[in-house]
Amino acid sequence: MKKFLISLIITGMVSTGLVFADIKYCGIGARLVKDPYNKKVFVKVVFPNSMAAKSGLPEGAEIISINDQKVKKLNIDQVTNLVRGEEGTKVKLKIKYYKEENTIEISRAPFTFKEPEYDRFEAHWQQVVPVGIKNLEPIPHNMQVNMSKKWFNETVPIINYWIARKEKFKSGYDACMIYPASEQNACLMNLTNREINKTAQDRQIELQENMIRQQAIQNNINNYNQFQMNTNLQNINNNLRNINNKLMY
Repeated sequence: MKKFLISLIITGMVSTGLVFADIKYCGIGARLVKDPYNKKVFVKVVFPNSMAAKSGLPEGAEIISINDQKVKKLNIDQVTNLVRGEEGTKVKLKIKYYKEENTIEISRAPFTFKEPEYDRFEAHWQQVVPVGIKNLEPIPHNMQVNMSKKWFNETVPIINYWIARKEKFKSGYDACMIYPASEQNACLMNLTNREINKTAQDRQIELQENMIRQQAIQNNINNYNQFQMNTNLQNINNNLRNINNKLMY
């Protein structure tokens, strides 16, 4: 899980914590991540109004090479160094989006990564979720189908779980906002405490359900394999009977 949470703002900065001031970088305005198992590099997020967005770089695309240098054997810091540079210079990316490969050129430009500003909802939500997964972003579909199975199993169910939790929490938060102002804080406190308690229980239930699903899948595989073995044995016995019949005559 820790590997998944390490991502880069492709403007020259490693995003490992909160940003405490608006800082400008010269890059394309996208966040890249690297699969720790199959070593593929993906475009996780394309920021609005960035040069990457204006150039049509799709979220979820796999980056094969940067300026004709293949990235699979590079670590994410080295990938960043290839992308950032002087304003006005261009970066040539060879990408794979689903099954189609294309080359796209993106001009580098200053990009401001702003300090996150959390509204009242976010302040309460952050009390609910565990440390390390405060900022939730859906994983683009093309990235899901091309990431390693192990990394997928480690990250996608967790991200989907917390995105769903956040949507449910937002419904409760909106309900609290209907109350008079004098009662809203008490409502929000009760909501937050209830969700904190539910989180551990629901996560345990989900893990148990996943184990049941995996066992059901394994049982289906075992039943299919047994069926195939029985079919093969039956075919062998039929062939042997045919051979014996021919020998008798």
